Amino acid sequence: MNQDMELWKQMFQELIQEVKPWHIWTLTVDKDLLPNSLKPGWSQYQQRVFARFQCSLCSRSWASAQVQVLFHMHKSGEKPRGRVKMRVFAQRCQRCNQSPFEVPEFTEENISRILNNLVFRILKKCYREGFKSMEEIPTIKEISLKGMHDSNNCEACLLGFCAQSGSGEALQLPVLPSLPAVSSPALGTAIPMPSPTRSGAPANTVKGNTPADTVKGNTGADTVKGNTGADTVKGNTRAEAVKKNAMGNKGKTLPQPRNRTPLRTS
Repeated sequence: MNQDMELWKQMFQELIQEVKPWHIWTLTVDKDLLPNSLKPGWSQYQQRVFARFQCSLCSRSWASAQVQVLFHMHKSGEKPRGRVKMRVFAQRCQRCNQSPFEVPEFTEENISRILNNLVFRILKKCYREGFKSMEEIPTIKEISLKGMHDSNNCEACLLGFCAQSGSGEALQLPVLPSLPAVSSPALGTAIPMPSPTRSGAPANTVKGNTPADTVKGNTGADTVKGNTGADTVKGNTRAEAVKKNAMGNKGKTLPQPRNRTPLRTS
């Protein structure tokens, strides 16, 4: 990694200068860097990538797609400068006794992809720029790999965290799925309700509503959008709706109300 570090630095400078031509960023190796151990003002990005290893004792070679690369990045306030610290986690030979941890080797193409992903995260986390969701550029797997990850000889696993657990930013919270579209019960369409949320809200309610089978904070069962009284629409009370219908149909025989399809809960 030491002899390859110049290549990493050169590629990083080329990429960061493309998006921030007058800004000064540095990339350094920090062998003590740990995930989720951040100083104030720093952000984290980690990737799970493909790389090759070679044992310094027996010269055996192997490849892994579970190599973890960790970055901590920091921008100096409003100044046009920033720092990136980097750590690549090692693996050791499973055949040799007391074999040392070996630093992985990367192709130039995969180094470029890893650093492209890093620059995208710098734009997002340090400059508040870029897309809200960015697809990570995967590294190229040069060969087909089979078998389980060798956690007994993985530095990240032995330290209590591993590339196999995934990649991404530190402390990233899961994104809850959006709620399905809601149709009016007046048309006889059943409304599928979401399952109970993690916050402990009761089943069959939507976004903090109190009565069962209500939509968006409404009171009274089977109501829509803040209406009071069962089966009413857009703030009209049942009494007003009945009165309006009676005046408009004075002297006529009013049709009998149809049976409403009840709200269905999932």
